[in-house]
Order: sequence, then C-alpha cells, then structure tokens
Amino acid sequence: MRRPGASRVALLAALLSALALAEAAAPTRLADVDVDADASSDAAKSDSAPPPNEALVQGLIQAGFPRARAEAALRAVGEDDCCEPQKRWLFEQTRGSGGTPADAAKTKLSESCHARESTDYDGYAVTWGSANIQATPEACCESCRAYEPKAPDFFPCNVWVFCPKEGGCFAPAAGEFGKGQCWLKYQEDPTNPHVNAFGAYSAAYRATHPAAPDKVDWVAGALVNKGETVSNGTWSSRSHWRR
Repeated sequence: MRRPGASRVALLAALLSALALAEAAAPTRLADVDVDADASSDAAKSDSAPPPNEALVQGLIQAGFPRARAEAALRAVGEDDCCEPQKRWLFEQTRGSGGTPADAAKTKLSESCHARESTDYDGYAVTWGSANIQATPEACCESCRAYEPKAPDFFPCNVWVFCPKEGGCFAPAAGEFGKGQCWLKYQEDPTNPHVNAFGAYSAAYRATHPAAPDKVDWVAGALVNKGETVSNGTWSSRSHWRR
C-alpha cells in the first residue's frame, strides 16, 4: 500500500523535470549573453594559437585602428590579402554595434571643438590632411563637423588634427605635413581619445628623432554630443612608434 503523500511527491518530481527540460530548450535571452564572449574566446585562443602576423597588425594600426581591433580582424578574417578584407570586417563590426556611425553623425553635437594644443590624436582617417587645407584650427574643426560619411566605411568625422606651424609639422611617419593640413578622423569613443603624442617630447625621444621639436606641433580636438566631456585620453597603439 502506498504511503500518503507519495503520489504528491512523484507529481512534484515530474513537474520539476518538465520545467528543467523546457528551460533547456528555451532560446538564450539577450540579457544572458556575455557581450564579450567573442573577445574572451579570442583571448583564450591566443594562449594556444599563434598571434597574428605582427607586420599585418602594424599595417592595420597604420591605417588608424587600435591594436586590439587589428588583431581581432586578422583572427576573424584571416591574414590573406591584407588588409582590405580585414578593414571591411572592421567597418561592418563598428556599424553593427549599437547604431551606425552615420546615425551617430546626425546626433546633436556640442558646439565646442575641444581643441588641445601640442596634441596629435590617432584614428581612422576619413580625409587626409593633404586633401583638406584649412586656415585655422577652428576652420579645421568646422570641416570635421560638416563632413558627410562616405563609402566604404561610412564613418563620421569625430576627431580632427591640424598643423598650424609655418614650414610644416613633425610626425614620426613618412610624408610631408605642411601648414594648414587638417586631418579628419574617426575614433570609436571620442570622449576618451587615443593619443599619438602630447606635450613636450622627451630627451630620449628627441635623441632617436633628431628632427623632432621640443613639443608636439599639432592641434587636435574632438566632436562629442552635448553634455559629454573629453578626457585626457589614453595612449594609442602608435604612441611608441619609431621611424
């Protein structure tokens, strides 16, 4: 003879088993997803997989992307035909993360240019300085504000870098950087800009760069939304470059 309540216990056990099966079959909710899962998985892979080719990483850094993004692109796309496929992947990744850059360009921007002297900001160049000569830092800033995103990246301009110096400005890269050059760039977070150079060059730096002046020649600024501020930033992947 069955004990009183045994049927209730059996019924409760069956109900709990059914709930567990239903939960296992249910799709994962967005709130349960670790948004950094891919990044952490890449980090785990990096312990066993060889790192991306450093020359290709540097090629993407030279194009204006941070090291972490450059390495992610090479892992995701592979190293063949670098670097146009990897750049297209980076463009798509940025457009797919919480709204497109083109949409961001249409938001209400602060009237401030957040200009800083003796500063050079990094970023993906949407317009090269040699193709955009301006008379003043303010004019450079306004050309950034007026920039319309274009294919293939559709990035807005949210960072600008201007050369105010007669005779041109120093940069540890190949090329001529004449007075009035206004570089229009895009960074993922202009409130915390990636900085190539700032303030005075050290004696050690000038020893390896005989052409370097005492301090950075450039003026740089950022366009952010009303109510946002611009921090001192963080060093870019190019801040340690040597010619």
